[in-house]
Formats: sequence, structure tokens, C-alpha cells
Amino acid sequence: MKWYISFIFLTIIFAHEPEVDQAVWGNYYRMGGVSVGTENMGIASYGRLKRATSKTFQDIRFYGHFFKEDQEIRIRQKTSRRYMSFDGLYSFSTLVYEKNTLINVDLRYHYNQGIGLLIRNSESDNITVELGIAFDNSDYLNTEQKTSYARGGFTSDQSWGKLETKFELDYFHQVSKQVEETNLSRIQLVGEIQYPIKKIYQ
Repeated sequence: MKWYISFIFLTIIFAHEPEVDQAVWGNYYRMGGVSVGTENMGIASYGRLKRATSKTFQDIRFYGHFFKEDQEIRIRQKTSRRYMSFDGLYSFSTLVYEKNTLINVDLRYHYNQGIGLLIRNSESDNITVELGIAFDNSDYLNTEQKTSYARGGFTSDQSWGKLETKFELDYFHQVSKQVEETNLSRIQLVGEIQYPIKKIYQ
């Protein structure tokens, strides 16, 4: 009993408060114009909010193109966590809701998850590759049709002072049975250039 009390006493004396992993927040928004063809003009909008620590990353993005009769709306949320023992390795999950009446997609729910590798990770240079699985569930409020994929991804973030660029490449290879002989394998490209006029966050 005395040994147990002494152990608890020493534990309290030598206990320490671990260093708090401060979160870094970032956000930006933009508005503009968009054109599909020569007559279909609309409004383009984009917003991004991210939260990062040394081990976790959370990101939510909103893309919106609004025309007189059509809409293209996409909301994407991504979460990733680095492994404690393997600093360059991380797990991720991504959730996307999409509505695009230009291509007759009333509502698409997309989810993917897997493992990523940090090839470079610095203040001005960040390069990652990802492998995982994914599935789509198009118009899932009315049907049960699902499509599964194998996914590969590549991202590159570069920074030169205030100027920042981002490039994303995703390849989805359909592995489920094709419906009506339609191959839904696809490549998605996203490119961004950011130059803040006024810094609104610390």
C-alpha cells in the first residue's frame, strides 16, 4: 500500500502538461463570371476553409456555378491524419456532394479513402501521392445504383511569398460492373492560383 501511494505521489510531482499543438486556420473566397458556350453566362463562386496541425488536416471547399437555367454545385470535405511512427505517411477520407444539371446529374454522393505519402513537406513546397478506394452513388435519393473505383491522386502546393499555386490530379478507375456499357473511369484536374490582396487571418 505504501509503495502504491508513493508511486501515485511521484507521478503527480513529475507530471507535465504536454505542449499544445496549435491549429493554423486559413480561408479565402472569390466571385466571378463563367461562360459555357457563347450564350450561357453565369456567376462563379468559390470558398475554402482549412484547419491544420502538425498531425491533422481538415479542409472544406465550395464550388458554385449558377446560370439562368442550370446549376453546378460541389461541396468537398477532406480529413487526413499523419501516423505517429511514420511521419510521412497519412490516412485520408473525402466526402463530396455534387449537383450538375449541365450534365444531368441531379445529385451525386462521392466518398473515397486511403493512404497518402508526403514526398515533400515544407513551408513553400508540399507534394503528396495517394492511393485508395472510392464509390459514387448518383441520384441516391431515388436509386440504389453505386459505382466503385480504384483511385490514385497527386497534389502539389507551391508558395512564392504571397503567391500560392495548387495543382491536383485524380484518376478514378471503375472496378464495378459497367451499366449500359458506360465506362465511368475519369481523370479530374484542379488548378488554383492565389494572391491575397488583404490578409484577413493570422
